[in-house]
Amino acid sequence: MKAIKAQRMVKEYLRSRFIPFTEDEEDGTPRITILCKGYDTCPGGILESCIYFFDNDMEARVYYSAAGASICKKSEHIGDLMRLFNFCHARIFPRTADGMGGVLYESNHLYTPAIYLTEDGCYDITLTTLIYYDFFEVAPLETEDYITAACPELMNKLSVPIFDLLTGEIKIDEAIGYIKEHILGTIED
Repeated sequence: MKAIKAQRMVKEYLRSRFIPFTEDEEDGTPRITILCKGYDTCPGGILESCIYFFDNDMEARVYYSAAGASICKKSEHIGDLMRLFNFCHARIFPRTADGMGGVLYESNHLYTPAIYLTEDGCYDITLTTLIYYDFFEVAPLETEDYITAACPELMNKLSVPIFDLLTGEIKIDEAIGYIKEHILGTIED
């Protein structure tokens, strides 16, 4: 019942903000898919987002397009990418309340995302957050904004060090330095 209500609320939110989406199911689980356009630093200028509605929680995923996956698949720097993800888990996520450094909401830990490379051979770099329905009922607007604005914006900001690292344009220390200056710098100010 909570999954159906959450799905209805998310669809109403998307429609009210004129955010186009599609609905389907994957392995029997209802899913909403959103194509996020206008993210200029991301490969292809787009991100993709899916929200899965499980029995006890919803799972929000934001990932780079097929152009990003192609860059990742060809890269010889996957080990450095994993180090960069470790840095993100240690430094970015504990400091972000809303995914945007407190820009949208007060600095309390609303969500705990994870960034990773999928294991299915598709080379998707994905930011995923599990959101329990009990929390969603308390903070629906914050959650919907987090899924549709904060997560895509964070992935847009991270795309510069991620893809410059994958293409060998920068080294891991430079990628971490970029995050410290351009992402954490705005969070810690």
